[in-house]
Amino acid sequence: MPRVSTTVIIGFSLGLLLGAPPLPAFAGPAAEQLASQIDRVLAVLGDPEFKGDAQIGPRRQAVRRVTDELIDWDEMGRRTLGAHWQTLGEGERRAFVTLFSELLNRAYLKSLDRYEGEKIVVTGDAVDGDRAVVQAKVVKTDGPGMPLDFAMVRDGERWRVWDIRMMGTSMVGGYKAQFTRLLQTESYDSVLRRLRERVDALQP
Repeated sequence: MPRVSTTVIIGFSLGLLLGAPPLPAFAGPAAEQLASQIDRVLAVLGDPEFKGDAQIGPRRQAVRRVTDELIDWDEMGRRTLGAHWQTLGEGERRAFVTLFSELLNRAYLKSLDRYEGEKIVVTGDAVDGDRAVVQAKVVKTDGPGMPLDFAMVRDGERWRVWDIRMMGTSMVGGYKAQFTRLLQTESYDSVLRRLRERVDALQP
């Protein structure tokens, strides 16, 4: 499966959820929970036990434990496959979500190793029932800020991310378009095989 720009989006936004300043007073629960997970990532990166190239593997694993809690992979997978999701059995859905989450995890964890001080400033959130969009801005050290939105869904008492949108580009939307094109000309098994090959090409 070819590399697409949406991989860069998740790598940039999730891999760089670092050093975020305190939330504005008007931010709601969804933004607060997102900020809390950011703090957990910071704690890992600031831990002396995870410093240095020799600790790349353990550091990535520790960060992944946090982001696996933060991201609703099932919701993300369902929306990525769109109508085709309804044609799959539970086992097929689980296989897709497992591979898809592994692809994105491997992609953004590599970008985390290249972190250069970018920050995310949370500017607020808009909540509509069990859905929310947290508005933020990526502030780079050598350029203007870029708008960034986190689409979140309530899962019990937690808010979890299911899409990331940067400069008008949706991560889920980009992957959905790609999978839709592939499924128009190939079987689902063939597409899943492509996905597995893409995952294998990205070393953990």
